Parts: sequence; C-alpha cells; structure tokens
Amino acid sequence: MSAGRLLRSLLKSKELVFTAGVYTPVQARLAEMVGLKCIYVSGYSCSIGYLLKPDIGFLNLTDMVNFAGMIARAVRAPVISDADDAYGNAVTSTRTVEEFARVGVAGIHVEDQRFPKRCGHLAGKLVLPFEEALLKLKSILNARDQVDRDFVIIARTDVLGSEGGTVEEAVRRGIAYADAGADVVWAEFRSPDDEAARVFAEKVLSEHPDTPLLFNYSSSFRWSKSRYRLRFRDIAGMGYRLLLVSMGGLQAELVHVWRYLKGLVEDMEEAHWRLESELESTPFENLHEFVGISRYAELERLYLPSSELRERYGSG
Repeated sequence: MSAGRLLRSLLKSKELVFTAGVYTPVQARLAEMVGLKCIYVSGYSCSIGYLLKPDIGFLNLTDMVNFAGMIARAVRAPVISDADDAYGNAVTSTRTVEEFARVGVAGIHVEDQRFPKRCGHLAGKLVLPFEEALLKLKSILNARDQVDRDFVIIARTDVLGSEGGTVEEAVRRGIAYADAGADVVWAEFRSPDDEAARVFAEKVLSEHPDTPLLFNYSSSFRWSKSRYRLRFRDIAGMGYRLLLVSMGGLQAELVHVWRYLKGLVEDMEEAHWRLESELESTPFENLHEFVGISRYAELERLYLPSSELRERYGSG
C-alpha cells in the first residue's frame, strides 16, 4: 500500500490521529517506535535544527524535499511534510507536488501566504487574495491527480493571523478549499483559547462533514497555562481528526540535550554516568544495534570474500 493510501486510511478513522513534529530520521524512528501512527516533518523545526534561523522563508523546496525524503526512508509510517507556500505561484508550485511525491512522502500541507512566508504564529504575515489562493490550490490539486491520486494535499489558511483577518474569511476559505478537493483543511488560530477553532470546525463541517480537519497544537503556545487547557479529546470533540504538536520533537530534544551538556560542564563524568544509567533497558542502550549492525555483519559474512573477512576480523 502506498504511503498516501496509508495516510488516507488513517484519516478515515473516527479516532483522532495525533503526532509530534520531527526534523531528523532519528526522531522519526523514535516516533514510530513508540506507536505514533504518522510522522510530521515540521518546517520550523528544520529551520531551527539545520539553519538556526526563524521560520520566515529561509528554507526552500530542495531543502524540505531532502529532509522529508530522508525521514520517509527511515520509517514505514506515512509521512506528512510541511511544504510552506509550495515555493511558487500556481504554475511553479506544481513541481512541489512532484518532488515530494517522488521521495515517498504521503502528503504535504500548503498555506495561502504570500512569499516570503513565515510561521503561522509570527506577526507580519501576508495572505494571497481569495481568488489567487483558490486558483493556486486548484493547480496543486490537479498536479496531485496527475502524479499520484493517493497523495494527500492539506490546504491551510493563515488568514486569521493576518492583518484584519476574520473567522468569517477563514471559514470562507476553508469551505472553498474543501469544495476544490483538498483532502484535509487546516486553519491556524491566534491563541490556545481562540473561539475561532470551534466556529471554524462547526461551519466547515456543516458543508463538508467528511473532510478531515487538522488542528495545530502549536508549540508557539503555552497550552498548560491557557484558560481552556484544551485536551486532545476536547479537540476531537470539536470535529478535528488530525492533530500536530508542531515542534514537540525539537523542544524535547533541546531540553534534554541542554540538561546533559550543562551537567557535563558542571559534573563532568558524573553527568555521563547518569546518562548511561538512563540509557539502560532502552532500545538505544546499544547504539550499534539500534542502527542494525548485526544485519550488516550478516551481509558481510554472506557476500564478502573470505580473504577480506580474515583480513578484517582475523582467523577466528
């Protein structure tokens, strides 16, 4: 079954599908190992993790296809990748679909921002006019049908976070994107307590009850400190079927690597001994085995000349 078909099958489930953003094959493999059903390649995480730059348009198509392709090859779970504003206009963005599909990604999300795009929760966003945004999406959907009908296109509107943006315009765009054939519809909201989340879901689903809606449990917000403290079950109750904790993997990595390195400076070998203790009984206690050294050793025994094996390992 293709990656796109796997993702479509997941989205037909009545249960909420949730995952955390990652930016490396290692993080993706860990996400799969713990049982997350799909993998999300976070563009902001890639911008921070590889460039140490904010998400204001520094990454390009080649960058994101390369990162997403490496991740897709590392896991069996379907991979959704951030594709920003699709890196072009209605014509040139068709290549974006072709390139992501070529590397085995199950689907991408594309937003209706003007170039250069920026994170949906940074000030200063500009969105395309309604007609231009819709025509661009229709072109992308046509490219999907030409390349792989199972490839999933997630249409995102950032209009709420733009100057003068309203929930009515977000709903208008969400319905229009679903009308055009988007596989999933997503609106970025302004805070963890944004009432627009309920309004958007109610009104879009009233027109398109079978279209999955995506909710960004954005890492830009402090959910535990918010008024509503929305839980995943609350979000599912609104009608959302796919949830991303957008930069969860990167945030967790930063916290734990920081603690280890700071401990190394302060406690030297004691810090590393603590890490060794924490690694015990984990799947990566032995890093050689974590990446499959036994499999490659077996291939050496099967296919390398005996003279080379003796040279490498001795007569034993």
